[in-house]
Amino acid sequence: MSGLESLKDVALRPWPANKTDELSRDALLQQIEQLTSERGHLRDITEQSLQANIDAGKDVFNDAKEGSEDDDEEKEAPSMKERKDEILKMQREMASHLDWARFAATNALDLISLVLSADPNKRAPTSFSHTFREAGLNQGLPFGSMGVARENHEHHELKSEERQRKEEQQKRRDLVSKAARMEALDTATDEILKAARNLEKEVRRETKYWQEIVSISDKGWPIQRLRQNVRHVPFGVKYGLPEASDHFKARGFAPLRMDRDGSIILDPYLALKPKTLRVKISEGGKIIGSSQLPVESVVEGLAVEKSIRLARDSLLEEELYHEMSLETRQLLPYGVRLRDSVISADVPGTETSVTARQLLIDCIPRDDKIPDGQGHTYDWLAHSIAEALRLLLTHEHSMRLYRRTQLPSPLTARKQEKKSPPLLRTLLAMLHHLQRVDSLFIYLNTVSSTLRSAGFETPLETSREESWTKLRDTLGKSTKKDLSATDQLLDIFTKPFTGKATLTLPSSQGSQIEQLTIAIRTVIGAPTFGTEYKLALPSSLATDLGLSTENKFQSTTDVTSYLDWILSLHVAHRVLKNEYANRAAAKGNEARVTIASKGSKNGVSVKRDISVELRGGLLALHLSQESSQETHSWSGKGEDVSLKEQVKSWVG
Repeated sequence: MSGLESLKDVALRPWPANKTDELSRDALLQQIEQLTSERGHLRDITEQSLQANIDAGKDVFNDAKEGSEDDDEEKEAPSMKERKDEILKMQREMASHLDWARFAATNALDLISLVLSADPNKRAPTSFSHTFREAGLNQGLPFGSMGVARENHEHHELKSEERQRKEEQQKRRDLVSKAARMEALDTATDEILKAARNLEKEVRRETKYWQEIVSISDKGWPIQRLRQNVRHVPFGVKYGLPEASDHFKARGFAPLRMDRDGSIILDPYLALKPKTLRVKISEGGKIIGSSQLPVESVVEGLAVEKSIRLARDSLLEEELYHEMSLETRQLLPYGVRLRDSVISADVPGTETSVTARQLLIDCIPRDDKIPDGQGHTYDWLAHSIAEALRLLLTHEHSMRLYRRTQLPSPLTARKQEKKSPPLLRTLLAMLHHLQRVDSLFIYLNTVSSTLRSAGFETPLETSREESWTKLRDTLGKSTKKDLSATDQLLDIFTKPFTGKATLTLPSSQGSQIEQLTIAIRTVIGAPTFGTEYKLALPSSLATDLGLSTENKFQSTTDVTSYLDWILSLHVAHRVLKNEYANRAAAKGNEARVTIASKGSKNGVSVKRDISVELRGGLLALHLSQESSQETHSWSGKGEDVSLKEQVKSWVG
C-alpha cells in the first residue's frame, strides 16, 4: 500500500488540548489569521468544506504530485488567436477589478464623508462623489444620517490573572486621569487667579488714568482722542492758544501717556522748563527796575495740571518774545536792537531825568533768580510794561479770530502779506506819546500859572488821549458787536494816539475871548513816524499878526518856543496895545510896544519901549528909557503886582 492510500481514510481533527492549555485570546486570533492567509476568507472555511476537501483527497502531497505530472507533460505552444483571446480575457478581468476597486473606493469615500458630516464644521459637499451628490444629497439625504460607535464584542469570560491585570490597569488609568484633572484644575485655578490679579491691576490703572483725565477736563483743558497708539496713549491735551502762530500752534498739543500704575507721564513738551518774559529798565548802565517773576501759588489738584498750565504760559511768553524779535527789524530807526537774545529799546526821558533810559526785554527760565545789586525803584513800571505786552498779544489772538469770522476779502492774484502784530510798536508809541504830552502839558500848566500870576485869566484844558475821554460813548456806539468790551478797549491802543490842549489867550477888558488849540498825534509808522504837533491859532490873531492859522511841529522844543513867541506877541500887540489905544504903537513882529506917557508940565510926552518876553514859563517885562532900564518878571508864585499895573506904573 502506498503512502497516499494509507492516508486515505485519515480524518483531520484538532489535537486534544488540556483544560489548562486552552488557547488564550491572542493565540486564537493568531491561528485565525494563519487560516485566513492559507485558505482565503473565513466565510469559505466551514466544517463541510474541509470534509469535502478531505474526501476528494486534496492534500499537499496530491497537489504536489499533480503539479509534477503537469510539469512533465509536454504542452503545445499556443497559437496567435489563443494569445489574443487570453490577453483580451486578462484585460476584461483587469477592467472588472479596476471598476470594482473604483466602486469600493467611492463607496468608502462617501461613507467616511457621511460619517464626518455629523460635525457641522466638516460638512463639505465637495468631499462626496459625484454619483452620491446627484443621487443622495440632491434628493434630500441629510448630512450626518449615519454614525459610527464603538461596541464591546467580548463575549467570553476573562481569566482571573488577566482580569486582575486589567483592573489594575484601569485603576492606574483612573488614578492618572484623576491626577491629570486635579493638575489641570490647579493650573486653571492659578491662571484664573493670575487673570483676576491682572484684571484688578488693569482696573486700578484705568481708574487712576481716567480720574486724572476727568480732573484735567474739569479744569477747562480740551481733551482730544488719538487714533494712533490707542492702547498706551488714548488721549491728548490741547493747551496751546488756538489763534497762535503756526509754529507755536503745533507745539500746543501733548499726548497724555499712561504709566504702568495708571498715572499720566509728562510729555517732553510739558517737562521742559517753563519760560517767562523779563522786562528790565536801565538808566546810566544800571538796572533800576525789573519785572518780578510770578509767584507760584499752591495749586489744588494734580501735578500734571500745573505742568500743563505752566507749559501754556511758557508757550505764550515764547511766542510774545518771538513776535517782538521779528518786529525789531522794522524799528531800527527808533533805537530798537536785538543783540545776544536781548531786545533793547530807547525810552524817551523825562524833564527830571538827565541820563538816557533803556528797556531790556528777554525770555528766561521761570525759576531763574534775580541778580543781586539791582535797583527796584521802577519795578512797578517794568511789571506794567510786561503785562501790557501780554495783553496786546492776547488781543491780537482775539482779532485773528474776529477777522476769520468776517466775510473774506475778494480773491486777488496778489498774496496777502502776514504782518507781525504791533507789540513793540504800540508800546513805543504809547511811551513816546505820554512823554511828549506830559512834557507839553507841564509847560502849558507853567505858562498858565505864570499868566495867572500876571493878572490874566488863562484857563487850560488838557486831554492826554481823546479816545479815553470818549471811551464810554465809543463802546456804546461801536459796530463791532462780536468783540468784547476788553478787545474794543485794547483795539484803541493799536491806533494812533491823539492828545489835545486848549489854552485861553490873555485878553483885555471887553475884548472877545480867544483860544489856541494844540493837537498831539503819535504813531510809529507812516505818515508821521513819531509825534506831530498841530497848533491852531484864532483867525483874528493870525490875521493881526500876519501868521498862518495852522502850524505843524515835530518836537516839543519847537512848539514851546513858538508858543512863547506867540504869547509874547499877543500880550504886546493885542493886550497892551488895546489897553492904551492911541498911545501905543507896535513894531513889526517883535514883542515890543511903544507907549507914550501922559503930557508933562512943558507939554512934551515921553515914549517908553516895553518889550514882553516869555521863556521857560517865566514872563518878563523890560522897560527901555533913554537913561535907564527896568525889568519886572512873573514866575507863577503868587506875585502881588499884575502886568497891567506894572505897565501903568511905568507909563502913567
